[in-house]
Amino acid sequence: MIPVQLRLSGFLSYRHTVELDFTSFELACISGANGAGKSSLLDAITWSLFGQARKRDDSLINAQSEAAEVVFTFAYEDNVYRLRRASPRGKTSLLEFHILQRDAQAGAENLLSLDGLKGSWKPLTERTLRDTQALVESTLRMDYETFVNASFFLQGKADQFTQQKASDRKRILGSILGL
Repeated sequence: MIPVQLRLSGFLSYRHTVELDFTSFELACISGANGAGKSSLLDAITWSLFGQARKRDDSLINAQSEAAEVVFTFAYEDNVYRLRRASPRGKTSLLEFHILQRDAQAGAENLLSLDGLKGSWKPLTERTLRDTQALVESTLRMDYETFVNASFFLQGKADQFTQQKASDRKRILGSILGL
């Protein structure tokens, strides 16, 4: 999975809309003071993909916002997908899943640039949030646990994988390796 764009608003420490274009760099270092929102960016990605972050309830919503919203665009296996997850305070969450239907003239070389996102977004969203979530996980061939153990260490949980039961470590490794 290659991140293309992340837009978040009302999510944790991000009250106002913030947009990150991942296509403008190849390697990044996220640095800043404690509480600046570094971990919130990673939480936004995991929350958009799996509906999970360090927290799962209304505490993800910025205290001065009525809703949290994250839109995450990423490339995966020669396709570009967009997820939009929103959680209005005290209401049912929303999850939308789309795939980019590229224009015929849009070449694969522009796949990982915002200029390369020419085409139309075809909805993949199912009838229910649960069914849409299952489709996301099926498309990615991984769940939240596999993603966070394969992609990055959660803050304060670097030893999480090593402290799991042997059967859980085997399941996660099997999922990561496609076994």
